[in-house]
Amino acid sequence: MTEKSWILIKIGRCLKLITKDDISLLTKEEKLRKIDKLRIVHPEFKKALDLIGMCHKTHLNYSEPQCLLITGNYGTGKTTIMDMYVQKHQKIVVLEKTTKVAILAGKIPSPTTINTFLEFMLHRLGDSHPTKGTVGNKQHRLVEFMLDSEVELIMLDEFQHFVHREGNDKINHSVADCFKSIINATNVPVVLLGMDESERVLKANGQLKRRFSFRHHLNGFNCVNAETTDYFRILLNNLDKKLPFENLAGLKDHGMWEKFNGATNGNMNSLMKIIRTAASDAVKADQEKIEMEHFSRAFELHSSIMNGANPFK
Repeated sequence: MTEKSWILIKIGRCLKLITKDDISLLTKEEKLRKIDKLRIVHPEFKKALDLIGMCHKTHLNYSEPQCLLITGNYGTGKTTIMDMYVQKHQKIVVLEKTTKVAILAGKIPSPTTINTFLEFMLHRLGDSHPTKGTVGNKQHRLVEFMLDSEVELIMLDEFQHFVHREGNDKINHSVADCFKSIINATNVPVVLLGMDESERVLKANGQLKRRFSFRHHLNGFNCVNAETTDYFRILLNNLDKKLPFENLAGLKDHGMWEKFNGATNGNMNSLMKIIRTAASDAVKADQEKIEMEHFSRAFELHSSIMNGANPFK
């Protein structure tokens, strides 16, 4: 498998290779937009997207939909995966009496109670009075809304909010049971995304656990051996090639990948923040490549989420 075949940079809604000729024709504003929209689809991302697609298809003629739990630490790309899938597959059709919505997606509110959860779901489906009614009425209304809207897939981020974070750190069983009832009543496949403690919710609820037999964990890019180091350097090199500059920044070179690894601990969110900020800084300065000073300033700007001292000084 070639480097190009296993990692692509998604720019907007299309996958596009930028040649040097293309770069010379871009305005400064176009370069900045491309930097802002850079998305990395690496093997773990691709597997997650493929699993989501498999779950989504089970809304068609399946007696029991397949559900998936995606876990990972902050910054490993869970929200990006959800946004990418929704952007590509969402279908909204406004009819006379209802609106068809293919994917019901959003971030679970915190703190989560039955009321806040049901109101959040109703709001996402366009209910004009999501706070109206009793818990039972809201749940019944939500099920009817989902069926009328012909929802094909539910995608919910921050599933760890089903665990109380204030005081007792216990699972909110009433919300979990309510959610289980909604899945049973609608027969819609569900993709949940959250921190590792999300597993506790499923383990404590046998019926939910049985539904979510698909699992996928997103790891960082820590360079612990030759194989993972090569993996990280290939990722950096492909990213370098997709940045809108005449010259490469040498992200994969010895001395550079070590700096990125040390600064971010392989965290994708931290890595992309440094590179996007440094690249934007270089574009604004009319540079033909990203220089070390740009990476250094980017590190300082995001130092609260970085690891250790600035390696780019």
